[in-house]
Amino acid sequence: MRIIKLFILIVISMLTFSSQALAWPNSNIIGSVKDYSPKLTDDFYVNVNHEWLLNAKLKPGRVRTSLFNELQDIIDERLKALMTDETVKDHDGELVRTLYALWLDWDSRNAEGLGDLNTQAMKITGIKNIDELSAYFKTKDSFYNDIVIADYGIGYDNIDSEAYNLEILATGLSLGDSAEYRKMTSNGERTKKMHDGMVMYMLRRLGYDEAEAKRLLDSAFEFEKAISESMMTVDELNAPEAIKKMYNPVTMQELRQKSKVFPFADILEAHKVNSKLICLEQPKWLEALNALYTPDNLENIKAYLLCKLAESYITITDEPAYREYQRLSRERYGIKESRPDDETAVNFVHSNLSVPVSKIYVSRYVPAECKREITEIINDTVKYYREMLASEEWLSESTKQKAIEKLNAMRLNVAYPDKWRDFSGLKFDSEKTLIDAVKELQRFNTQKYFYERLNTRVDHDLWIEDVVAVNAYYSPMQNSIKIIAGILGGDFYNSDMTYEEKLGGIGIVIGHEISHAFDTSGAQFDKNGSMKDWWTEEDYKKFQERADKLIKYFSNMKVNGENYNGALVQTESIADMAGIKAMLGIAEGHANFDYDKFFRQYARIWKSASTPEFVDRLIKMDVHALAFLRVNAIVQQYEKFYETYKIQKGAGMYLAPDERVAVW
Repeated sequence: MRIIKLFILIVISMLTFSSQALAWPNSNIIGSVKDYSPKLTDDFYVNVNHEWLLNAKLKPGRVRTSLFNELQDIIDERLKALMTDETVKDHDGELVRTLYALWLDWDSRNAEGLGDLNTQAMKITGIKNIDELSAYFKTKDSFYNDIVIADYGIGYDNIDSEAYNLEILATGLSLGDSAEYRKMTSNGERTKKMHDGMVMYMLRRLGYDEAEAKRLLDSAFEFEKAISESMMTVDELNAPEAIKKMYNPVTMQELRQKSKVFPFADILEAHKVNSKLICLEQPKWLEALNALYTPDNLENIKAYLLCKLAESYITITDEPAYREYQRLSRERYGIKESRPDDETAVNFVHSNLSVPVSKIYVSRYVPAECKREITEIINDTVKYYREMLASEEWLSESTKQKAIEKLNAMRLNVAYPDKWRDFSGLKFDSEKTLIDAVKELQRFNTQKYFYERLNTRVDHDLWIEDVVAVNAYYSPMQNSIKIIAGILGGDFYNSDMTYEEKLGGIGIVIGHEISHAFDTSGAQFDKNGSMKDWWTEEDYKKFQERADKLIKYFSNMKVNGENYNGALVQTESIADMAGIKAMLGIAEGHANFDYDKFFRQYARIWKSASTPEFVDRLIKMDVHALAFLRVNAIVQQYEKFYETYKIQKGAGMYLAPDERVAVW
């Protein structure tokens, strides 16, 4: 059960836009700028970041280095100290210290070995028929360990955004994207090799010989391939039209009728899950699952469950298993070293106890003063958007009014919440093992984040986001932005920056997040966060035409020898462009504004270098454009950039006015 859906060789690749060839290499592959030193007017991103890119090194276990990573490293060093700080006397401190110590206690982990994995595996292998399989899905072992073929979780209802609903989610796929089962890419091949390696290792540890383990892997893949044919691809899931396509409300009785063979409703009732609001995200998938839920497919389904179970244990059992995971991961991402254990322990505790960790961190390192200054920049940005929306010539007065109403209703959240979730009900026994702690976490999270939300109204004062991650968020179903504590540092923000640098750093982030309220996805939700058509039909058609132009602009680019996926990156690229436009609009009100400082700061926040393997994964899966495109392809849309650097036709950074694609 998912608790929350919130949802090679280095080569220089040339990019082409319509009739014009631009010499932009894929400079986000580490080491690619060694013999490349362009002028600012030809490749702004590399020119500004050249020294950093030239000297970029990957830390052990890392696939990427970037401003985000640098800032997270600072935070993680502080967290590591806090996780051993005996002066933090409260319950949160005790939870954090205990889990950190349990992760690093190799003596106990090695003594525990595989823990209860063999017992759990036997419950699957002992299933003799479909009825027994259905009975297994009704057990706590299946429920808490998420060993299922049909998943579900709690989310915000698209129509009644003040209510939580039960979301019926499709089968988890080891390759991540159903498209990989139709035509496997190089990224899919690497993903499969790592997955198969982990499962093979764990099955061998369970006593299976190589041939039997291989048979189980093949059977599991056969089931995944069969069910994937009915599932939406990553591209389809991220397309704007997916929002309406995936909102299919059903009652429990209707779910029972739609899933007569696979006893979904009975399974939910066995776990006391009876939601008033249920959303079936992919009806074709459920239909296919019922067709596959037959005695003929029993062994394939069991193999899928066993492989999923085996993989889930590899990082929490003993040291030999974990070291094998590290070896496979190094091979998967093209790196030579693994992260030090203490770094991994920090990340594990942080990801599993984000609320207690955040509370402790915020109390030590986040001054209240930063909230005030960031709030001022947010207010200035909202004011600009209000003026921008009112002046957009292609929008009707009706749509303008609705857009401004949505902007005025937006919840603006900075740094950290005033109200925290209560973790007093979670306890770890320091005399037990990491596996025991993980199971306790599973039980606690299921109660706290699933059952306590089921059939309730949304409490907007309780954040679901990890506030010491280096990130920022817009939620269309809450109509809220969150500029969280983790991103308030480094080149994004510090109190000593010039005003121009602040706008080029955290200001861009703020403008980006606010604009998501009006991108191709956010535009489908009203001021209350409910899915509603508030645009006039003509206005939305114009909006989509502008977005289509942006999609074609990116799709005409050649990156690593292939056409870029403009549809995948459209919403984030619209937001990138809007963020720049908003800050440029604010800058107009300041005499002697230094645009050079502003644009350079913008380029610096996206400095990034990764292994070729990880870049390939980003191209296939990430809804954000590669970092060099988030700079070069964005700034060349705005006349102020041309004026600042006197960029003329023929320069690498030049794009003819009629080919520019800024949606706003």
